[in-house]
Amino acid sequence: MSVDKKTSQFRMGNKPLEGPDDAEPILPVAPPEKWDHEADLVVVGCGGGGLAGALVAADKGFTSIIIEKMDFEGGTSQYAGAFYAYNSRLQIKEGIEWDVNEVAMGNLFETGYTGDIHMFRNMIKKSGEVVDWMEDKGFEWEIEKGGYPAVTPKGTYDTIGLTRMTAVMNFLAEKGKEKGVKFMISTQVDALVKDSSGRIVGVKATVNPEGKTIFVKAKKAVLMAAGGMQHNRSLLKKYAPSVHKGVGSVSMSLPCNTGECFRMGIGVGADVAGLDSCTCFEGGIDLLEKGGPWFRYLYSGDVQISRAPWLHLNKACKRFMMMDNNLAQYMLRPPAMGAQPGGRAYVVFDNKYEENIWKIQDDVIFGTSCKRPLTTDVAGNKIATRDEMLCGKDWHEGVKEAIDLGAIRVADTLEELAEKLELDKVLFKQAIETWNKYCDAGEDPEFDTPARFLIPIKHAPYYGLKVAGSMGPVGTGLRVSPDMEVLDENQKPIPGLYAAFFTAGGSIGQGRTPMGFGLLGGCSMSTTSGYTAAEHAVSKK
Repeated sequence: MSVDKKTSQFRMGNKPLEGPDDAEPILPVAPPEKWDHEADLVVVGCGGGGLAGALVAADKGFTSIIIEKMDFEGGTSQYAGAFYAYNSRLQIKEGIEWDVNEVAMGNLFETGYTGDIHMFRNMIKKSGEVVDWMEDKGFEWEIEKGGYPAVTPKGTYDTIGLTRMTAVMNFLAEKGKEKGVKFMISTQVDALVKDSSGRIVGVKATVNPEGKTIFVKAKKAVLMAAGGMQHNRSLLKKYAPSVHKGVGSVSMSLPCNTGECFRMGIGVGADVAGLDSCTCFEGGIDLLEKGGPWFRYLYSGDVQISRAPWLHLNKACKRFMMMDNNLAQYMLRPPAMGAQPGGRAYVVFDNKYEENIWKIQDDVIFGTSCKRPLTTDVAGNKIATRDEMLCGKDWHEGVKEAIDLGAIRVADTLEELAEKLELDKVLFKQAIETWNKYCDAGEDPEFDTPARFLIPIKHAPYYGLKVAGSMGPVGTGLRVSPDMEVLDENQKPIPGLYAAFFTAGGSIGQGRTPMGFGLLGGCSMSTTSGYTAAEHAVSKK
């Protein structure tokens, strides 16, 4: 991963792992003659799951160590926009309450009955408990105004959406340090340590940049909370082939999520859950084919412009769905694009895009949504872009860079644009002409697209780009019990080993590619599962 702020906003871009050995199990090693460090709970990964797990252990009087390969705390969780929760005190006080089994059954139905109802119930119950736990420590929440079952840090609703959970992660890290949690940053876990009885008793790791090898003993358990396999295309091809084929880029999970903990779990005999599943947004621009990065942040201008409800065509130059800005588009557009020939759609707009994008984005709700073009004057810009380490502070930067890279094609004629998109020139021009007729009439007889989204394509130069799903958390991971114990292929817990989401799998069922937000979204699922795992791990004798 590069963080050169002087080059371009591809500074956090990456080439995913795709080597022949990148999907192989990582086998455990034997205990060393001497341990370098030890704690009751050893946590791999410093996102929501890891931070919550370590703090829970500390609350209960146990020692804990967090090992993080990046050089900062918070992981992908700090870039989340909402915390899904059910039946927290705050919600109940406001008259908002849910029947746990009804919610769990609804999620089970959404997975096509491929999910684990027992795990669903436990996560739903624990989500509200986690909110109360943090509130008891002094964290201030408020009800999420978006209308879905979520809470948000008090006073953050009007900031950019993906800055809100930064406050949650900072709070958990601060409380962990106050409680004596040891943080080992810039340290890469290389293997699990297994003793002769088959119990996981620690980890082998490398401290960077010096490259020193260390062994860390876990007297109670190892909790793997290092995220999923989003940036390991070899693992995706093997365990989630539809995801491998149907997404164009990764939008949320940082480039550190390369699946080593999943491979370590496989190496000690863990079972796999959630095969071939992921959550997804629109806007997965195929940058890899142009030499660009696999990771492309949701606030990057090219991603934002590609997510707008412009004209979408498939490879046969045919339309395939109604375009709108409603929330259902988050869930419906990615699988619709993936179902097209070649698994891609082609987004087309004209030189009036700077004017028109505001006309069709002004009703986007949920605070300053990641679908609204990023400008320098919005609250939270600095946090959202991480001082431009994730993306430029203005949406125009991303558009320009994608044009320069050739991911956004530009042409003076429709025929030329069709050629650059590798589409049939005659069919493409006919599709544009038909679309323009609908726009002029203010009515779409094919899909009933609302009139305000009928934006004609008449002003040269013309723009087009190939898009697919933009991947969030992968649902494929290690199979776990409702208490987050890692299970072997006989569905027995592997002694001493736990996994939080999204090292754990099964949160959105199996073969669901993609599937909206999943059970609790990303941040809450990670944090709640880490909390649950640690609570169970330290209670065992």
